[in-house]
Amino acid sequence: MSPDDPFLRALLADPDDDTLRLALADWLDEHDDAPRAEFVRVQLELARGVVDRGRRCELEVRQRDLLVAHDADWVRPLAEVLGCRPGEWGGWVFRRGFVEYFRLEVDRLVAHGAALAALTPLRELTLEGRLTEAAAEVLVAAPYLDRLRGLYQADVRHLSRGVRRRFLRRFGAALRPG
Repeated sequence: MSPDDPFLRALLADPDDDTLRLALADWLDEHDDAPRAEFVRVQLELARGVVDRGRRCELEVRQRDLLVAHDADWVRPLAEVLGCRPGEWGGWVFRRGFVEYFRLEVDRLVAHGAALAALTPLRELTLEGRLTEAAAEVLVAAPYLDRLRGLYQADVRHLSRGVRRRFLRRFGAALRPG
């Protein structure tokens, strides 16, 4: 999907809206992308919680099969934004039909985060490498991280008091132990 796509823009504005994701799945069906539509629906059903063990296992197997068959195509635009060659990168997790979790080097996030966030909802990040003062300041000011709900391995003890305070004020609720 292109960053100009109205469904994608709506999803990025409200990533918790599962009704929108279901409407997007219908649109994907209508535009010859039945596997992705099915994947969105499967992941949404799993995310809501499936009590019946047999049904849950069936959905998990189908999710895996769809990912094995299509994940390279589905993540290609994201890998291109990050400057990764096929097979070079695998630090991502699909949730409810879209990649929402990334494991990224701090420098890569600083350089490409805005372009990445124009393609998929950034909800959780694990930061690799040392968080510099300059990188922390860029991340604090980054509007594309407004909906972040999990930030892992962000060691801020070495940052100056002012930068550390701004970083914690912005991301304190999202910080999680690595």
